[in-house]
Amino acid sequence: MKPDNRQILSMCILVLSCNLVTACARPFYLVTSDFKVADNREAPPEIVESQTYLSMIPTIKSLAVMAPEGCANETAAQSSGEAAGQGVLLKTTCGIEMAELERALAKGGFQVISWNVLQNKVLKEEVTPQAASKELGAEVLFQINSLERSLVQAGQDARWERRFYQSSDEGEQLDPASLPEKEGEQLVSHIKKKEASLTHQERLSMTINASASLVETGETIWFYEWTHAEAHEQDEAIKVLAVCTSWECQEVSAKAKYPPDEARMISGSNEGISNQKNAKDHQTAVYHKLLRDLVTNLATSFKHQS
Repeated sequence: MKPDNRQILSMCILVLSCNLVTACARPFYLVTSDFKVADNREAPPEIVESQTYLSMIPTIKSLAVMAPEGCANETAAQSSGEAAGQGVLLKTTCGIEMAELERALAKGGFQVISWNVLQNKVLKEEVTPQAASKELGAEVLFQINSLERSLVQAGQDARWERRFYQSSDEGEQLDPASLPEKEGEQLVSHIKKKEASLTHQERLSMTINASASLVETGETIWFYEWTHAEAHEQDEAIKVLAVCTSWECQEVSAKAKYPPDEARMISGSNEGISNQKNAKDHQTAVYHKLLRDLVTNLATSFKHQS
């Protein structure tokens, strides 16, 4: 007996429904996670000015600059907990760094006696820095107590913003999606593995601690300390493509948009060029900029009343 038209139609609907259920049973979801760093401005320099400084700064013309005699095991930013130590920058042979400081002070209008001249006189004549500064004609002894490189942990003031979207097997971001709690937790656990690599990133920073004293009396009249960190360039974003069944969600790779054997038409191309040699060169460039920012701010702060 041949099936009638209604039976054939019912069978077709059943097959079509099964196919739809099978297709819908494995939907693709795209999870996006944005690493948002709080826009917290770094603390301003800490400056202490004595009454003697306020009364004498308009008349001070000449400075002798002194580098630290040695480096303590725990320097300023480490002892205050602001940064993890990576090594002290200033040592007894620190010509480049001290030259930057002398340049900034000279640009501020002071007559600067070089740290090297002062150090040689102290060692050769076995006199105190105060006595050597007086003989060299300085009114103020400007001492750098500490100038250090540090690393600031990224993510201490940051958050993750995660979103779920419907997607295709090619990883396209479609409409926002709402998921049951179980599936949502599984998707979050997948993307957390990639988030970990961003939360451990570190930014470069530098801390300077300095003081100024009158050569004639030895009175310390001015104190300065500042930790200056590399700016966070931009927020980071990561994505994970997953497919969910009725019991679990699994991360998958996006399907290639074009099959390998399919010819593609292009109208041009672009290629990035970088002259940066390596990460160490980048660190050196960043530290040099931070150093110049520090000493420029220090010299300006000493010249002008805050």
